[in-house]
Amino acid sequence: MGKKVGNTLAEDIYERLRADILSTRHGPGSSLRLSKLKSHYGVSVTPLREALSRLAARGLAETEGQRGSRVASASVIEITDIASVRRDIEGMALRLSIENGDDYWESDLVAARHRLILLERSKSDEHINWETWEICHREFHESLIDGCNSPWLMYLNGILYDQFDRYRNLTSECRLSDKPVSLEHQEIMDAALTRNAKLAVELLHKHINQALNSIVRDLSER
Repeated sequence: MGKKVGNTLAEDIYERLRADILSTRHGPGSSLRLSKLKSHYGVSVTPLREALSRLAARGLAETEGQRGSRVASASVIEITDIASVRRDIEGMALRLSIENGDDYWESDLVAARHRLILLERSKSDEHINWETWEICHREFHESLIDGCNSPWLMYLNGILYDQFDRYRNLTSECRLSDKPVSLEHQEIMDAALTRNAKLAVELLHKHINQALNSIVRDLSER
C-alpha cells in the first residue's frame, strides 16, 4: 500500500511539473532547484528527483551536475528540428490510422473535434478556459492517430507534441483557436474520415508548418 501511494505521489508531481513547463510557468533555462521546488509543490525531495529524471529523459529538463536541474533551453534551430520530426512521426501515424482505423476510431475522432468546436464557439465576448482548450486540442490530435495500432509511434508522438506545445506556449501567438486553424482541424478530420490519406497527411503537415512559422517569427523578433 505504501509503495502505491509513493508511486501515485511521484506521478502527480511529475505531471504538475510537466504541465508547468509546457505552459511556460517555468520558462526555458529557469532553475529547477530542489529546495525551491520542495517549498513550491509541498513535497519531499524523493518524488521531485524522480520527476526531474523523467522530465530530462523527455527533453524538457536538463541536469547541471551538482547545481541541480533547469528547464531545457529554446532556440529556432531546435523547434525547426522538432517540427520536422513531428511531421514525419505524426504523418506516419495518421496514415496508418486511416488505413486501420475502425468505427470506434471514427466516432472518437468526431467526438474530440466536437468538443473543440464547442469551446471555439464560446469565444464570443468571454475568455476561453485555455487549460481546457489545450486538453481538447491535444485530444483531437491524439484521436487522429489513435487508430495506428503502434504504441511506439504514439509514445514518440507524445514526446514531440510536448516539445512543440512548450514552444507554442512561448510565443505571443500561442493560442491557436482562431478560425483559420479551426478550419484546418476540420479539413484534416474530413480527409481522414473519407480515408484520403494523402490529402490528410498533406493538410496535417501544412497545419504543423503554419504553427512553426508563427513560433519562428516570434522567437526571431525577440
